[in-house]
Parts: sequence; C-alpha cells; structure tokens
Amino acid sequence: MPVVTVDWWKGNDRQKRADLVDELTTTVARIAGCPRDVVTVLVRDVEQDHWGRGGVLADTPIEEPADRAPVPAEAEPALSRRP
Repeated sequence: MPVVTVDWWKGNDRQKRADLVDELTTTVARIAGCPRDVVTVLVRDVEQDHWGRGGVLADTPIEEPADRAPVPAEAEPALSRRP
C-alpha cells in the first residue's frame, strides 16, 4: 500500500504535521483508489544544519546584494531563499 515520506525542516508544530498527514492521505487515497486507512505518511523533521542545497547548508546566512532590500522570511518559502 502507498507510503509517502516527507522531509522538512524541523520547527513545524504538531497541528501542521497533522494537517499535512491528513491532506496527503486524502490525495493519495483518491489518486491510488485505495482506502485512507492503508496510506502511510512518514514526516521527518530535519535540522537545517543537516540539510544542504547547492553546496551550502541551509543554516548558512545568505548575503543579500547591496542594491536589493531584504525580503522578510515569512514573505517567501524557505527553500526559495537558498542559492
């Protein structure tokens, strides 16, 4: 039966994990044509210093170009801020 694994940065609360599991379960069951109770969702919290993209750890500060105002962290997805 379907098993979905999600790796995301540590720091999301229990309610966000519960919402994610519910939504993924509903979608996978619909697309796979199976009952919800046979869908397994694993959510793994990963520390930012254990996550790299583009050769840089995710907890490495990003230097903003001098001609560009910084964008507040809540205004854009975290992964889009990586080089």
